Amino acid sequence: MKEENPYWAKRLTQSPFSDSHFTPQLKNKVLMRTSTKSNNRKFTSITVATLLPVAIVLFGFFIFARKDTLQTIVPSYFGMATASMSEQKQYYKNGRLLISLSPQHEARAGEMNGYIFHFEEPFENFLGKLMTIQAVNLRSGLVETVSSEVIKEPNIGYPRLERYALRFALPLDGLWRIEVKLDNNLYGTLMINMQSPSWEITPMFQSDVYLLRGFEKQVGFIDAGFKAGKDQKYIWHFWGTEEKLNGPFEVKAIKEGSDNLIDVYASNPLSSANALGGPLNGADRALPTSMMLPEVGRWRLLPYVHGKLLDPIVVEVK
Repeated sequence: MKEENPYWAKRLTQSPFSDSHFTPQLKNKVLMRTSTKSNNRKFTSITVATLLPVAIVLFGFFIFARKDTLQTIVPSYFGMATASMSEQKQYYKNGRLLISLSPQHEARAGEMNGYIFHFEEPFENFLGKLMTIQAVNLRSGLVETVSSEVIKEPNIGYPRLERYALRFALPLDGLWRIEVKLDNNLYGTLMINMQSPSWEITPMFQSDVYLLRGFEKQVGFIDAGFKAGKDQKYIWHFWGTEEKLNGPFEVKAIKEGSDNLIDVYASNPLSSANALGGPLNGADRALPTSMMLPEVGRWRLLPYVHGKLLDPIVVEVK
């Protein structure tokens, strides 16, 4: 083995650069950068550790908060959910059609409309059972009972309930879920859309010597005019069968541009089985009431007998 040359050994241990690049200033910069990165990593760790529990709490709040609270925070979410739903005029169970519905064309809220339900099962499945049909407004949650009767016979001219015809009004526009129940057990559901209501003032008609605001041979009242916040007397008149007109009487109201129903009048609970009086001014039944509407504007009066809505009446409050 050759002996190492002292000259080259010295040269190899020297820097290849003419000047020293790792100056004291460069050394300080390296130390400062290393310290900064270390502090950043510590700050990131502390931030994650602090914010993670907060994020979990907020997530839990969004999951378990009430629906109305969520609607205030993120109203578009619920709007999209409702908008994604559509009319469903047929109901199937296990791939078999049970109900189909034919509503009146362009049915509008706040008006009486005609509906024909087609039930496909044999009549024996309905005989003697209480059939209740309710409507639920998806936007407000309002529930309306539109029909309730014990089924005793098939439709005239048909072997079963092929043309089960109803006429009813729904007070709000938008989507309504129609629930058909037999002896209080859900039989099937449908979905219909009610168009925006008209807010034209309901016209007058004559009965005997009096002018009534409402619908001839249906329902109306002697209109003394409405002043906001003032109670006044109004005499209601009704036409129909004893079955239709027996029961408690109440009036609700809704203002144009609102979904909020208010209570205007309710009959005495002690006389609820037969709240309406006898014949008057050519009507089958009549009842004097006191009513007050709180604000100026157009209002739709919603008269109910035994929980079923009669023809709504639009009035102007001054």
